[in-house]
Amino acid sequence: MNNALFIIAIIAMLALASTAGSGLSAENTLSVNFDNSPQGKLEKSELENLFGKLQWQSLNDRAEIVAEKGRGNVLRIKYPKGSVGSQAGGSQFVVKLEPAEEYWLGYSVKFEKGFDLKRGGKLPGLTSGGGKFTGGHGPKNGEGWSARYMWWKGDKVILYFYHAGMKEKYGDVIPFEGKKIIPGEWHRLVQHIKLNTGNNSDGTMEVWFDGDQVLKRNDVLFRLNDQGKVDSFYFSTFHGGNNESWAPEVDSYARFDDFVISRKPIDTSAAGKGAEEKTEKVKDKVKGK
Repeated sequence: MNNALFIIAIIAMLALASTAGSGLSAENTLSVNFDNSPQGKLEKSELENLFGKLQWQSLNDRAEIVAEKGRGNVLRIKYPKGSVGSQAGGSQFVVKLEPAEEYWLGYSVKFEKGFDLKRGGKLPGLTSGGGKFTGGHGPKNGEGWSARYMWWKGDKVILYFYHAGMKEKYGDVIPFEGKKIIPGEWHRLVQHIKLNTGNNSDGTMEVWFDGDQVLKRNDVLFRLNDQGKVDSFYFSTFHGGNNESWAPEVDSYARFDDFVISRKPIDTSAAGKGAEEKTEKVKDKVKGK
């Protein structure tokens, strides 16, 4: 093997190693659906089969794979009556990503008919530091951030944002004007994050809800001194809030499907067509086969 071919081979091996354990394919895209997953209780082993190695998980027997007519299998999460917070309701897990300056995330969610939205609750998003910068624990030295969503004050939708420039202890609230959760209907959420440079307020945050761009900012201070790269997908969903006034009065359920995590732009349309193909080929790519 000549020197040029040897160098190319080494570069290829390093590229594959950089995605090992992260679930990302060699194309730097992770596409996950549940069509080939066994129905019933979602086990950690199947979750890692889909997303790659997890930093941690807390499914708490409230996550299952069920069939959805006309769609295939989907992930169903339970929010028990009276539950507030992640210990009592919903489910959480953290997918480790190769640290980078920029990522895209898309997924679909449906609150089932009869879902008690109450005062609000959390929905998944990209983060730096897994779930570290949440729950009133903001970054002290610009070392990380989190960008989850919430359903808010009933059916409204917001970005719930912890970052170096945050003004509130419990994260900044950025509303998506005119957008509402409609139980019984699928919604598509897509976010694009490109981190700021140094201590400059020049980071990019974009969000699309059902194909409509609801947030576009190029003045975001995510972090300080180039710390806190995008390194995690935080699947986090539960009611709360921190007291019983946030608790659902009936057992409630939401469904999730068609996750896409990528370092390159993804489809921002309501359907997400082209971003996720429900085929064995895509599932094999997710596993890095």
